[in-house]
Amino acid sequence: MFMKITWKTIIFTFITFSLVLVFLEFSLIFTSFLSPRINQVLIGVSPTVPDDRLGHRPNPELPGHDSKGFRNVSVPKEVKIVALGDSQTYGTGVEPKDAWPRQLEYLMKKSVYSMAYGGYGPTDSLILWEEAASLNPDIYIEAFYSGNDLFDSFDIVYNRGQLPELKTVNKNIEIIVKKAESEEPIAQSVSRMYRMGRGKELKSKPGIFQVRRFLSNNSKLYGLLRRAKNELLRRLSATKTESEWERAKKFAKENSDYCQIFANDQFKTIFTPEYRLSALNLRDSRISEGHRISLEAIRSMSERAAKDNKQFLVVLIPTKELVFKNFVKELSSTYIDLIQNEVKMWKTTKEFLKNRDIEFVDALPSLREQLTIGIQPYQVSHDGHPNKHGHKSIARLVYTKLKTRQ
Repeated sequence: MFMKITWKTIIFTFITFSLVLVFLEFSLIFTSFLSPRINQVLIGVSPTVPDDRLGHRPNPELPGHDSKGFRNVSVPKEVKIVALGDSQTYGTGVEPKDAWPRQLEYLMKKSVYSMAYGGYGPTDSLILWEEAASLNPDIYIEAFYSGNDLFDSFDIVYNRGQLPELKTVNKNIEIIVKKAESEEPIAQSVSRMYRMGRGKELKSKPGIFQVRRFLSNNSKLYGLLRRAKNELLRRLSATKTESEWERAKKFAKENSDYCQIFANDQFKTIFTPEYRLSALNLRDSRISEGHRISLEAIRSMSERAAKDNKQFLVVLIPTKELVFKNFVKELSSTYIDLIQNEVKMWKTTKEFLKNRDIEFVDALPSLREQLTIGIQPYQVSHDGHPNKHGHKSIARLVYTKLKTRQ
């Protein structure tokens, strides 16, 4: 015999369920108020906080980050070396101890303070200069990465209004740049390549993502459910027999327009030449302008260091694609185009630095040497960041250079 469901029953059930949800929400809010650690578990910690000039900086509340937000144990009063750069220096994808600034500290037996973060470039380092100088270092190291620093430098000057003195004074270039930006903003095109065409999918369901964003920012109960789901997925993933390489290949096949699978008897990884070229295509007036801005920012930092009688060193960090080039038998047309642009970019960069007596070291030979001795310095996935072996190679290169000055 079935129980007859009435509107009265439905309304009563809905009200009861709503009251339970409200009770749980307020209980979690109260518990979060009493325990900041529980609050972090429920809402998570944003990786960045807003910054008026940089746009963003790492969040001091992130585990393993100091009170300024950078990836150090603490903020010292003074240090011997400051390392500036982006995620290639920050150490995305590796443990803090494996990032090259930490490995350099171990080798040098001198304090090294990292002020690097993802999305930064030479212009960001220039903005951070006074903050770095407050630590009174003997040596400043600027890591210049070909993968996206040119785009980052253009974006912060032209689109975010910082360091306007670095804008071109050439009216013809200014006109060309404005025209290119009006047709498709560089940030939009690079982001589209980075997301591998997923931008349109996000725009197709704006309502759903707005609701999720609201719940994520305002509901503790939603945060608890999200954390439980993520933990469950993590544990299920850990029990899968599928290897990291199999997952990487699966991802590449699903995004075959943007990824290139590489494997030989010794090494295997995924290349992303489409994305890399979008941020390194010197035929694009904005990228070539970003290159000029980057070099001018480096020149300015060098002059400031010299004025204070400090040592300044630039570390040139190549793309994964350039490091592997000699080991890849079949290069796609985009891959070839990327390499040609990067080689040209580094040639111009080195001439600029040499002509101004700015010291630099090139990480390309050291990273390639790892391959020649059978050590892969990058992840097997499409991630373009060095693994711990790549970071160790860069640390040893910088260590050798600095030791010759002592």
